[in-house]
Amino acid sequence: MVSPELTEKVAGLLQSCGIASAGLSLSVVGGGGNNQVFSMDLDTGRYLAKAYFNHPADTRDRLGTEYAFLSYAATLGLRTVPAPVARSDADHLGIYEFIDGVKITADTLQPHHVRSAAQFIATLNGDSRRSAVLPPASEACFTIEQHLDMVDRRLQRLQDIAGDDDPQRKARELVRQLTDAWRRRRAQIAAAAAPDLSHDDQCISPSDFGFHNALLKGDGELCFIDFEYAGWDDPAKLIGDFFCQPAVPVPPTYFDEFAEIVVSYSARPQVLRERAHLLLPAFQIKWCCIMLNEFLPTAAQRRQFADPASSLEQRQRRQLDKTEQFFQSRLI
Repeated sequence: MVSPELTEKVAGLLQSCGIASAGLSLSVVGGGGNNQVFSMDLDTGRYLAKAYFNHPADTRDRLGTEYAFLSYAATLGLRTVPAPVARSDADHLGIYEFIDGVKITADTLQPHHVRSAAQFIATLNGDSRRSAVLPPASEACFTIEQHLDMVDRRLQRLQDIAGDDDPQRKARELVRQLTDAWRRRRAQIAAAAAPDLSHDDQCISPSDFGFHNALLKGDGELCFIDFEYAGWDDPAKLIGDFFCQPAVPVPPTYFDEFAEIVVSYSARPQVLRERAHLLLPAFQIKWCCIMLNEFLPTAAQRRQFADPASSLEQRQRRQLDKTEQFFQSRLI
């Protein structure tokens, strides 16, 4: 159900940028994990609207980050992302080009899709990348210690899972196992004493990058979506996240080829590839923590905002099952 208030806000935003709102009709588009997403049908065409989650406990500027990233991509002439159209910071609302495509699944994923994803990153980090006015990516890390601390913080937050129902008890036990696994892997990473990134080694990252945030268009080309966490980051984190996101798993056999293309902008590609291998266990633990965020109050509120039809218990059980499968397959 789309509220009349939201329709009115969208109409006003369209008119502010010179687009007639005649025939405006909004329909809910499923799949958003943090925001509400709507297709917008007008007499003159179709657009996409996003109402961004906003909460005092979550200070990310999701709208500003995504809009700035897509504006930078537009200066490069990239057609592998939606074009930004209009934004309202006051209403936490953005309007974008509508991309007509289908989701990729693990069964339909092909090697050329992985290469296309890597080439997208390489294009973002071409010669003009230092002209990009972008913030640090969400949870950006530029030193080994920052990566280790990031996982420490995520695990620490999960120590306080409350409740005595079956999902909460199982989640607390899984967090204990994750903490034990992380203790061993953290020591191995710290002992490697890898060099920190130079300024020139930092990359522009979509963040949360993977085929869960991609659409396959009718012409066979990929279009990447959802950039609310984007910005400057460590390429090792980009690579690790790409191979750890659980929705559309990417086989590890593509790791080296993907990494080689992604870090081709750097004068030290071998160093960055080795760094990506070293830090991969940190991102595997991190993604287990992300999948358990449903047990934390703020994250649960964000999911409820995006998907009001599902119950908290349904989401918790679903995320618990995913995390257990990931842990068993990647970390034991």
